[in-house]
Amino acid sequence: MNTKQSHFIRAAVLDDAPAILAIFQQGDPFAVTANRQDCISLLDVMEWLETATDKHPMLVIEAHGEVLAWCSLEPFYGLPAFDKASEFSLYVAPEHQHRGLGKQLIHYLSQHQDDIGFTHLIAFIYASNVRSQSFFAKQGFEQWGLLPNIAQNGSVKEDIHLFGKEFSEPS
Repeated sequence: MNTKQSHFIRAAVLDDAPAILAIFQQGDPFAVTANRQDCISLLDVMEWLETATDKHPMLVIEAHGEVLAWCSLEPFYGLPAFDKASEFSLYVAPEHQHRGLGKQLIHYLSQHQDDIGFTHLIAFIYASNVRSQSFFAKQGFEQWGLLPNIAQNGSVKEDIHLFGKEFSEPS
């Protein structure tokens, strides 16, 4: 699982929940102004970790005992026809951004695609999070759709962009 000597990717565990929450809360520079992060608690993150499976993992990049980034795959839709598609979330601590960690997680997932069993990854990205949209585009994701004004926190409404990437069928 080594990606660099000092970094390694592993399955997230319950002890990672505080770090995952902290990274999530810092993950979108516009979340603070819209109070988007306020509705996610430590208990929510613990539930995410408890529901992770081999087919829908939650992974972290760790260095020297510190969680630097995390990602998760969740079922995209509740019908069997969509079993090979996963909703993909990716967050990197601000002080560790621009170091290739997000790219490492995507590469790790593509290298383990056969074990995980996905053919499509879909990311939901706030319209205001232009940096995230740019990152995903550089990783080969394309904008597949737009959900206008679907996200609402208080009086703030925002569009969500759907970015997706199709991978070859696992062998």
